[in-house]
Amino acid sequence: MDGFSKRVLRIPVEKTFDEVYFTHRLWMFFRETKETEEDIRRMFLHVGERMKLRITLKKKSYPGKFAILCVVKGIEFSHAFCDTGASVNILPKVMADQLGLKIEPSSEYFTFVDLSERSSGGIIRNLEVQICNALVPVDFHVVDVKLNWNSSLLLGRAFLATLRVVCDMNTNILCLTLIDPDVHYDPVRP
Repeated sequence: MDGFSKRVLRIPVEKTFDEVYFTHRLWMFFRETKETEEDIRRMFLHVGERMKLRITLKKKSYPGKFAILCVVKGIEFSHAFCDTGASVNILPKVMADQLGLKIEPSSEYFTFVDLSERSSGGIIRNLEVQICNALVPVDFHVVDVKLNWNSSLLLGRAFLATLRVVCDMNTNILCLTLIDPDVHYDPVRP
């Protein structure tokens, strides 16, 4: 039935059952079942009624990137990016080297949204990230990427879940509910 619904959803809503029964091969869909033409007509009309209830949503513009202020080993990052699509947290290799952080080996490989690929230079476990008055232990993958001291941290889903982040894409606000539920971050525009 699901495949039948998908087929019917591709038919223009103004077309009648009699017009599409043969032209859109609805009869073939049930050739090996016991459904009669009347059963197929009833299902067609049912799906058609659901189509009439569909609404068209207004497209939104790009909201920008969500970024927060945090401190790592005394260095302030004014735009650490919160990425709901990232499965890991990333710290640039040059930064890890400069901070003298202990890096454990890792064989993971990453493909970024621009299809560039990088291997993990290792993992830094439980690096303390300070946000307001809270210290959050974070595991970072070290990756050899271009450095921008203001926005070089990428904070992924595990970090966001730890802080119980709420990201409202309709109002374009981000809230770190475990840090301060009354503080809302606006997106950084490109």
